[in-house]
Amino acid sequence: MKKFVLIVFLMALVPNIAMAKRVRGLFGKSERIEKIMDVDIKGSNGEDLYLGYKTTSQFFFMGVYIKDDGYVLGIRGKFGSYYPLDNQQLLSFQENGSLPNPMPSYEIPFTDWLWGFSLWILMVILAVIWFFPKSGKSLFERGCTYYFGKNVKVDYSKAFAYFQKSAKKKYAPAIFNLGIMHLKGQGVPKDIQQAVPLFEQASDIGNTNANVTLGNLYYEGVEIPKDLGKAKVWFNKACGQGHDGACKMVAHIQEQH
Repeated sequence: MKKFVLIVFLMALVPNIAMAKRVRGLFGKSERIEKIMDVDIKGSNGEDLYLGYKTTSQFFFMGVYIKDDGYVLGIRGKFGSYYPLDNQQLLSFQENGSLPNPMPSYEIPFTDWLWGFSLWILMVILAVIWFFPKSGKSLFERGCTYYFGKNVKVDYSKAFAYFQKSAKKKYAPAIFNLGIMHLKGQGVPKDIQQAVPLFEQASDIGNTNANVTLGNLYYEGVEIPKDLGKAKVWFNKACGQGHDGACKMVAHIQEQH
């Protein structure tokens, strides 16, 4: 999943050929001139000019920063060529009517800002993916997808792997499910000696199903030696958690003695 997110993000940010030409490569500094309006001003060499705004970006494969440099006079027909426009020149052109007063507003597109800081955005996403791992619950739910075959083929091996990851985060339902898989031999060899400690561990974290399962195991005496005393202890624990069936089993065991 981490690789998938990274690939999608790179596909969204890595520019196509047109963008690569537009920013003049993917390394170093890039200046861009965007036209705002035509003006009746000539350059020092008689060039036709237009009013535009300039941005400066720094790239290291992806954008490191982007800066708004304000108004400039772009040279028509020459991509990226311009004359700087300081405040004194701007006021002078406004006084003789060559530039409007007030000056027209402009807005740098959000996509330009996004691409301009794309390297930092990527680093933040990678940090989130790698340093803030999935919760025990989300890993458990992923395991259930393979365990029950929800929109995928049942795969006990994958389910077991996800339950193990979730169990390492002390998520009780995952620990309980590991016990069930050992008890039934799902994806792993059937082994009651592995199952019981897992049920006990899940019980310690408050899992009601683990208490009921342990009660049933000791009551039935099939997988482990029958022990009504221990069965009553586990059923009683589940009963205290509000499990009606366990409460009935406690009463039933008491009637037998």
